[in-house]
Amino acid sequence: MIKPKHTILVVDNSRAVTGALNAIRHATGPLRPDLAFEYVLPTGSTGRAVLEADGYVVHELPFVEISRRKADLLRYVPMLLLNGWRLRQLARQRGASLIHLNDFYNLTGYVARLFSLGKLQVIVHVRFLPQTLPQSFARMWKWLAEHGAHQVLCVSEAVRSYFTPTNGRVHTVYDPLPARGETQPPHTPNSAIDGCTQLLYLSNYIRGKGQNFALAAFRLAYAQNPALRLRFVGGDMGMAKNQQFRQELEATVQTAGLSKVVDFKGFAADTELAMKAHDIVLNFSEAESFSLTCLDALYYGVPLIATDCGGPAELFESGKSGLLVPNRDVNAMAAAMLQLADDAALRHRFSVASRLFVREKFAPVHTYQALASCYRRALEEA
Repeated sequence: MIKPKHTILVVDNSRAVTGALNAIRHATGPLRPDLAFEYVLPTGSTGRAVLEADGYVVHELPFVEISRRKADLLRYVPMLLLNGWRLRQLARQRGASLIHLNDFYNLTGYVARLFSLGKLQVIVHVRFLPQTLPQSFARMWKWLAEHGAHQVLCVSEAVRSYFTPTNGRVHTVYDPLPARGETQPPHTPNSAIDGCTQLLYLSNYIRGKGQNFALAAFRLAYAQNPALRLRFVGGDMGMAKNQQFRQELEATVQTAGLSKVVDFKGFAADTELAMKAHDIVLNFSEAESFSLTCLDALYYGVPLIATDCGGPAELFESGKSGLLVPNRDVNAMAAAMLQLADDAALRHRFSVASRLFVREKFAPVHTYQALASCYRRALEEA
């Protein structure tokens, strides 16, 4: 007789395709032979199509996040209770005994556990740096995670350092390498087109993700090397504030007279194809718990320049497999661009070294296999 699979409900607040959503679906994919995963997303999330294309069952709930808008604040608690009840009922209907919260600040799983009288187990994933949040909220979320969840999963040691060092429920579980592997030919580090060096900034247009620093640094670097080209690629998640941020960046380019050497593109579904079409990948975020974009660049062997803003420092060895620059330091960013653009041999060394380094550090035993062990422990106590 075939033993039925355990069902796990993965709850994610993403209203669009984000790095957090991609990270968890890449981690659960290899575990599907033994476990059944169903996702719970906000109503209307564009992430639904991506998950359903992977063959996942997807449910929707009208999540409300804490914001400065009075309407959201008034709705937050009633909707939290209602969605917690709905999640509890969904778990019962789907035969799930474990809820995996892919967002540190989504409290719905705790409410569902309360309504289940403690029968539901909860695992919470921390995918950003709590140190950067308003501490009145972060400390509350930390206490709930450490006392209300069966396990707390941190995507890096930078995140882990925020939690109680002696708490045995808190673990570091790295995000996995791209699930589909490489489908394109290997990256050629010396692929300059028409004598130009192509720089790529791949990130959704969100304040804090560093596009403004990249643009400021590019202006300095371009003044010394007119063969540099910069492309921004990312989505705005349908949010007005993100659309405004992109418009501000585009206006800066126009004002600076850089329209012929800097361009903007929308969301790229094929990260590998986008990265391998460029010579250097940039990531100048102000705070990153991990950075799937950096991991992808290293995995595909595309030379990387990233800021020392948390997780990226753990992904590679600066000077050996990429360049790590101080956070918000525009001059250092520009210098790194010039250094890599002028040294094809260094780009080649970084390409080879980064591929080897991440394949060892982010092997399955440290990523999705470690996640599977966490699931097993929680299910044994469910």
